[in-house]
Amino acid sequence: MYLIKRLFALMLILLLLFTVLFAGRSFLVWLDSAEPVDARSNTETRSNVQWLSSEKPLRFTFSNQRTHSLRILSNAVFDQSVFLELPVNYAIKYVLYDDKGNVILDKIYHHASKLVNNSEEQQIKQIIENKQSLNVASGQSFYLPITHYPNAKTLDLTLIPEEKSLQGVVVRVHAKTPEQSIDPLNSWLKRPLERRRRATDYLTMGENTLTNAEISNAMAFWWQKIAPQGIPGIDFKSDILYETLPYNVTTYDFSMQQHDLGAYYTELGLCASISLDVTDSLIFTVNSNQYLPSLTWHDKHQFKAPIPISFAVTDNNNNYKTELIDAGLVTICSEEPLLTSWRTASGTAILTSYAGSYLVNEFASVNFDIEPSSNLNIDVRALQTNQLSVIIYDEHNQAIEHYSVTLKGDVSDFDRVINDNTQRQRVGMLNSYYLRTPDNAHHLKISAEKDVYVRLKSRFADFNYQRAISHQFLPEPINGFYDIAAWYEQRAANHYELTQLAHFTNIRTFTPPKEPELVTTFYQSKELFDKLPLSNVALVLSPDRYFMPKLPPQVFNYGLYKKNNYSPYNDSEDNNLVYRLSNNSSKEVTVSELSVETLQQLQSQAKTIYQNWYGERPWIKQRIYQLDTSAPLTLEFTAQQRPMSVVFKVFRANSSEPVELSLTQNADYKSGLTSEYSIAKQRFMLHQSALLDAFLIHPKNSQLTSYPSITQTITNDIAELHSLTLQATDTVWISVLEEYPLQEQKVRWWNHEN
Repeated sequence: MYLIKRLFALMLILLLLFTVLFAGRSFLVWLDSAEPVDARSNTETRSNVQWLSSEKPLRFTFSNQRTHSLRILSNAVFDQSVFLELPVNYAIKYVLYDDKGNVILDKIYHHASKLVNNSEEQQIKQIIENKQSLNVASGQSFYLPITHYPNAKTLDLTLIPEEKSLQGVVVRVHAKTPEQSIDPLNSWLKRPLERRRRATDYLTMGENTLTNAEISNAMAFWWQKIAPQGIPGIDFKSDILYETLPYNVTTYDFSMQQHDLGAYYTELGLCASISLDVTDSLIFTVNSNQYLPSLTWHDKHQFKAPIPISFAVTDNNNNYKTELIDAGLVTICSEEPLLTSWRTASGTAILTSYAGSYLVNEFASVNFDIEPSSNLNIDVRALQTNQLSVIIYDEHNQAIEHYSVTLKGDVSDFDRVINDNTQRQRVGMLNSYYLRTPDNAHHLKISAEKDVYVRLKSRFADFNYQRAISHQFLPEPINGFYDIAAWYEQRAANHYELTQLAHFTNIRTFTPPKEPELVTTFYQSKELFDKLPLSNVALVLSPDRYFMPKLPPQVFNYGLYKKNNYSPYNDSEDNNLVYRLSNNSSKEVTVSELSVETLQQLQSQAKTIYQNWYGERPWIKQRIYQLDTSAPLTLEFTAQQRPMSVVFKVFRANSSEPVELSLTQNADYKSGLTSEYSIAKQRFMLHQSALLDAFLIHPKNSQLTSYPSITQTITNDIAELHSLTLQATDTVWISVLEEYPLQEQKVRWWNHEN
């Protein structure tokens, strides 16, 4: 009996040891296989996915009462033996059924993708099976608007493979359902910070500017993952998808030679551009050994003429690096078709802009739901002369306003459409039209005879618009002052229909350089003695644009005076000197009143001296007025005295802190379609200018800080301008210039500034 007990105990111990060893080995195998391929990854997520079959469809059931739309996210899977630069093609057949099994929708969605796996630059996705890592291409979503199919209850997905090298396709299905929360604000605050940040970044205004309505809309729906019908492992096969974010995968739908979607395509008449905020060098790669691009630097403020940029080849083949480039705009052009990939030497991201637009022609028009009394911005692009029709309807679908515009077909030198085959296609030049809708407007229809790309943005007249203005780069907002956009993009009411017709596309846009515009108008300084009694005189650096013709300087134009300069004739009473001493005081003297000894003494004591009789004279003697925070400046206008624009030059004494200004316009506006639009309420934050300088001609304290000027254009949508009101949050000095087509005959020494 004793031996039997010992034998039984030994068997239990051996069984326990065997179980522990087996569990430990399984854990080590799992741990070893779950190790990420890319050791640099620091963020990993895991998702349950289902493998698609080409024989048996994968079936999902959903509630058509609660589901607004379905999102099907698919990923191509292939092993490491496949050459990763080759594209992977497949298609998904999707079928919608009602509750009785009748087919409602039966279509095929094609997908082509290409995974670039470079551990030095890219991050990846993977599925691990039997300790083998399977590479996964980037997912591409397509959407099914269930609200268009109210009887749909079931979705079937079937794989249609188009590549022998394809190992399989995994999918995830999410349903857009209403959120059941009764308190959207509290639910919003309970959301993860990252989710809230994504929502507010999309609005580009910051979290504190969200209204209760916007928060309610953000919390109105939620994406829920749907599980397929059946028994796992029998009816379908599931897996875990390991995702390392961010990853960078290029996807294609192609039928011709493919081009890198991230590269810049240029040819004769089609250029690209890169905006640099700080001094940096550019590194680029070309796809041809025969051709190279021509690079030109442009000053955004147009104080300097365009300059060609030189570059040299690096150690790598077809790689080039430019010289150091100042902040500005770099244009990239070539006479032959050329594809170039760009990055900065400092690692600063190069942003790419897209404009989502709807293609309108004789086969399809675009409809938008609009708010009554809203203001609309209609951006159009046409390659051919065309007739555009804009019709506003009320809630009873009765046309209340109808406008027709003749479009001139002008091709854009920078913007382009990237087709499904990755080829670039020229598009028309951007033209903007504006429309103030009546109080009974409900929806809008835009149609055309030939191809026209249309984009609609809207706003209310009393919307806040604010932006920071600086001549130098601002990495982050200062004092919590965020830019608020003037316009907000609208989605078409028939967006899904146009998407299915391939009539919605993203146009890649590039910033073109400003064209030299010779000014044939004249600026007149506004007398403000009756409104702002406290004034002073300043010397202001006001350089001309590089393309402006040199006009004969006047007595109020000043330039630097050096010791070796010759002295003017003593009988000239207009020849003056303005000098600054080291204690921040400055004075003005008439040269005819100075003796030779006094002039020599002045030259030895002054820090800087300015003269007004010869040479380059970019400084202007100008009268400025003090604007207090408690007393806004209001300028009245009449129909007979209507300027083309009003310029506000701003200065501040004894401080270089940013200045906040509010500008309000009181005017009567025209009805109908116009080519210009004027914002009635604006708010600015001005930052000290690194390009301009100024100082008071004051015997005690001449310190003065210059800021970028504000120009309020009197646009053609204004029927009658009544007044402009300027208010500042701090005491500042200002001068006001009005632009007129004809020169004023009255002579004043503070005239002719620009």
